[in-house]
Amino acid sequence: MTRVIVCDTGPLLHLSEAGAIDLLSLVGDILIPTLVAIEFESNAQGWRPPQWVKVVELESSARQKAEKWTKANQIDAGEAEAINLALQVKADWLLTDDAKARQLAESMGLEVHGSIGILLWTVAAGNIRDKSLAFNLLDNLANSSLWISERVLQEGRKAIDALFE
Repeated sequence: MTRVIVCDTGPLLHLSEAGAIDLLSLVGDILIPTLVAIEFESNAQGWRPPQWVKVVELESSARQKAEKWTKANQIDAGEAEAINLALQVKADWLLTDDAKARQLAESMGLEVHGSIGILLWTVAAGNIRDKSLAFNLLDNLANSSLWISERVLQEGRKAIDALFE
C-alpha cells in the first residue's frame, strides 16, 4: 500500500535546495495544494515541483477553513491549505518544517514529519546506503534556507550514526 503524503512549501523548498527532493518520491504519493505549488515556484528560483508531485484542489469547505486560520494569524496560507488538504484526503503524513503548523496539525490527529525526518526515514528504509551521503545531505539541509538548531543537527547526526550501526 502506497503512503499518501501532503507537503507544504517548506520541505519541498528545503529538500530542493539540499539536492535531496527525490527522497520524497521514495516515501509515497506526494500531494500539494495549488497555493503550495505557487509558493514553491515563486521561492525556488525558477524550479517547478517534480512531475511526480500531484497538485490537488481544496474542496470549498477546506479552503474556507484554511482562509479562517490565515486571517486569524494562526499559520501561513500554504501551511493552512496543506493541513486542510491532508485532512480532506485523509493523508498518512503531513510534511512541514513550520513549528506552528506542526502543532496545529498534530492537534488534529495528523502524523507530521519534516525535512530531516524524511532524510532519516529514507536512511532507515535502506534507500540511502552510504553513511557519508546521509551526512552530506544533512549538511546540505543545514546550509539550505531551513533553520536548524545546533542541537537538532547533532541529534540528526546521532540518528544517522545509529541507523548505520
